[in-house]
Amino acid sequence: MLRFLTFTSALVLGLPLAHAGTLPVFDSEALCMDVAGTSARQELVMYGCMDFQDRMRKEIALRWDGLPVYVQDSCAKTAEATGDYWKLMTCINKEGRFEAAQAPAD
Repeated sequence: MLRFLTFTSALVLGLPLAHAGTLPVFDSEALCMDVAGTSARQELVMYGCMDFQDRMRKEIALRWDGLPVYVQDSCAKTAEATGDYWKLMTCINKEGRFEAAQAPAD
């Protein structure tokens, strides 16, 4: 009941509700086809790329809900142009290092 009242109050007052964004879904197959191009080992490159993208997506998924919403949004926008989970992971890791550097010392 309390949750309902909080939600209703937020809607009435126009307050933003904090919620995590969803993990972006990229077309890894299109990315990997582009990477493989006309390589003599196109099938091998394609397989390796798809495997790598899948591993990156799974690793990101494990961390996604624990990331601040601003990191989710910023990094999703950064990686959106390429549709590359590796680029998304790189951004997340960079943001994590930045946050750690900004944290006050104990």
